[in-house]
Amino acid sequence: MERLRTGIPGLDEVLGGGIIKDTFLLIAGPSGTGKTIMCLQMTYNHLKEGKKAIYVSFDEGKRLLDYAKLFGWDFKKYIEEEKFILMDFVAIKAPAITDTINFIIEKIQEINADLVVIDSLTTLIMSMPELSEARIAIDFLRKMKPEGTTLIATANMSTGSKRIGLGIEEIVACTVILLKRYIVRGEIRTKLLVLKMRGSAHSKRFHDVIITNSGVQVMPLA
Repeated sequence: MERLRTGIPGLDEVLGGGIIKDTFLLIAGPSGTGKTIMCLQMTYNHLKEGKKAIYVSFDEGKRLLDYAKLFGWDFKKYIEEEKFILMDFVAIKAPAITDTINFIIEKIQEINADLVVIDSLTTLIMSMPELSEARIAIDFLRKMKPEGTTLIATANMSTGSKRIGLGIEEIVACTVILLKRYIVRGEIRTKLLVLKMRGSAHSKRFHDVIITNSGVQVMPLA
């Protein structure tokens, strides 16, 4: 199995060598646990390796580019070289969801993107009239993308909830990373757990997550 390096210190080790290419990785957790930072960090490192990527944002939109600069990730060069596309769908409404998914697929095929990020998948699903339609839409996206394209998506969770998003996200993903908050000696900390990873061995322990000025770091030992 070919793997993609995440560029996040410690994460490849936890995943047993990196993300399996041409699979669907889901990063789930409450707001503020670092889901979007992880996605931006993996996307930027992917582009640095000479590959192409599309970032589909349903929550932050173009503000992500300014947000990324805080960590030293300037996507402008890759946008100008047509190796990176940021798709802003913050204001999308339910009637336009089908057209939106078709447009995403069109752009993936147009630049032959190696990596596609959907942030967040939960917001996309909530825009669908029925959950059954959301499952069909996600399956359609997975089947219509070019062979070899890896999907990464985020899923929202309420603090204290055990359910990931609306329940569909976890089912369709090949790999699920869970981010959880803990209070240790009065300090809020984040830990990471790989819930599942089809076709590969992986760490089954919790790992501390640290957010620094240069991005996310995952501590290999819990």
